[in-house]
Amino acid sequence: MFYSLECILKLVSFLCVRYSGKKPRNLGNNTKLIEWLPQNDLLGHSKIKAFLSHGGLNSIFETMYHGVPVVGIPLFGDHYDTMTRVQAKGMGILLNWKTITEDELYKALVKVINDPRQRAQKLSEIHKDQPGHPVDRTVYWINYILRHNGAQHLRAAVFTVSLYQYFLLDIAFIVLLGTALLCYVLGCVDRLDRFRKTNEAEGKENLPQALWKRSCHVP
Repeated sequence: MFYSLECILKLVSFLCVRYSGKKPRNLGNNTKLIEWLPQNDLLGHSKIKAFLSHGGLNSIFETMYHGVPVVGIPLFGDHYDTMTRVQAKGMGILLNWKTITEDELYKALVKVINDPRQRAQKLSEIHKDQPGHPVDRTVYWINYILRHNGAQHLRAAVFTVSLYQYFLLDIAFIVLLGTALLCYVLGCVDRLDRFRKTNEAEGKENLPQALWKRSCHVP
């Protein structure tokens, strides 16, 4: 991990890294290691220029809100899909952790910091352009529910359905019944087919003996 800090420190005068473990001996004074930090507050700082992330969805939401460009190194799960969308929107750059080099990381950071085509700020403006502050909307809906005695007309229908409907037991019963009937019919057809083949085989075995008796019969 720390081999990449040198190229990052070429761009910034101070680096803050979330890290748990033994502190390296050769770590400079301009690098601060923290086991936990208020990431959302840090991204909202006016001096933040870029965000190096694994591409977690919550981190991307916070980054988009504050308009900070991202250099993503996805590791597993939904990280790849999230960073692919981020790169497609022009908000960041995706790097492959298996083949990444120090030079590629440096160039990616330079690009997201200096390239005016990065749309992080524009996406942040779109995200924040809402009809009122979220806190005001929350207060309104709480008061709305109180004014209308719980607002039963807004409750989802799932709270009124019966237990067998909620778990789709009626549908499961029909599917199982249809499957059982199909298996029964196929079993009957198979037994009839085997019975027919058995009768045909027995008929062929008795045919030569019957012909011999008929040919040797003296009137």
